[in-house]
Amino acid sequence: MIPEYESVNDFDREIWYEELEEFVPAKVFDAHVHLWDNIFCPSDTTWMNTDFSRLDAFSKEIFPGRELGYFILGTPTPGLDIDGYHKFMADEIAKSPCRLGSTIVTPQMTAEYLDDIIRKYHFSGLKPYRLFAEDPVNCRIRDYLPECLIEVADENQLCITLHMSRVDGIGDPENLADLEYFTSKYENVRWILAHCARAFNSYTLENNIFKLKDLPHLYYDLSAVCDVRSHYLLFRHEDLSRIMFGTDNVDAGGVHAKYITWGKGWQYFKGMDVPHCRKDATFVCYESLRSIKQAADMAGLTHDDVEDVFFNNAKCFFGFAANDFCSTT
Repeated sequence: MIPEYESVNDFDREIWYEELEEFVPAKVFDAHVHLWDNIFCPSDTTWMNTDFSRLDAFSKEIFPGRELGYFILGTPTPGLDIDGYHKFMADEIAKSPCRLGSTIVTPQMTAEYLDDIIRKYHFSGLKPYRLFAEDPVNCRIRDYLPECLIEVADENQLCITLHMSRVDGIGDPENLADLEYFTSKYENVRWILAHCARAFNSYTLENNIFKLKDLPHLYYDLSAVCDVRSHYLLFRHEDLSRIMFGTDNVDAGGVHAKYITWGKGWQYFKGMDVPHCRKDATFVCYESLRSIKQAADMAGLTHDDVEDVFFNNAKCFFGFAANDFCSTT
């Protein structure tokens, strides 16, 4: 069954106005959002139907009074009608004033096919995903993003938004080795490591941040991560100009839940009814914002630093004009 959008409620507004209103800058560029339509998938799916207008309307609800821009990503869904989906993505991206987005790539694509798609639709980047690999849990980067497709990205000066696979994510030696190889060989490709390099649990970043910070052409989006220390490690040890805000809206960021951690694990959690405290849950993207705010305070970020993370870094990365935004009402 296709899920419905979750509405902004009184508790969400309480969180926004008590904790986030004074922290979130006037301009917000969301570097990690997804679009989808279930007509492109023949099997049952749990994604919400989200075109640009629906995404924009939802974003205006949760970021009241802000000017908004987006980097729009494809939604990775095995079995999708890839040709129809490319066109859908291109048509919807064109409705966004920034006109920035990445399309889905799969290991089955040839370099020639991808090059034709890029030239036809003018995508800004690629969105590979581990679900397209034969072993989605233990696959290496090259298993779901063949090097021939990275060569196309290099020739067209594209970015790649990468969700790490393997149990230890960026802490896995083979993932680090792949990134070291790809970032040094392909100088025209810029890599955006999604979800703080998939550090939903900060243990994966604890030691590896010092290796990542020395790799060229590497950037991060902060989307959906609710672990304060993951954000802190980036703010404290990385070049701030390589960090961009993101939400993972609407399917992941726009639901009332939180990504929680234990030991070396992490999982999506919707909360529970307990007698000793309030049971209300707010949006994942609000929980992520709360952790970003706390980490920014711990790391001593200035107001200008926060504005860079939320807007200026993306402006430099993507090269859009300051007026290429969807004004809120």
